[in-house]
Amino acid sequence: MISTERIIEEMQRQLNYAKTADDDQAVREALTAIRALCQVVLVSNDKKDEPIITPRTMAISHKPQISSLEGRHLEEDDANGGSIFDF
Repeated sequence: MISTERIIEEMQRQLNYAKTADDDQAVREALTAIRALCQVVLVSNDKKDEPIITPRTMAISHKPQISSLEGRHLEEDDANGGSIFDF
């Protein structure tokens, strides 16, 4: 796990970049990075208080699907034959 101190150092680096950036887009990107880093710290601190839950696997039943590639011919009342060129 990344230490909070290391994340704060990265926030400081992004803040310095935002202060010196000439482009508004670059400032917005740096501030977005700072926001994301804040969320990482806050979420990881919240998860320390929560009990650890082990994910469970669920059995999913799949019905077999008939694919048109299985070699079966489509039988229709008004069709003339098995070829797409039979009219």
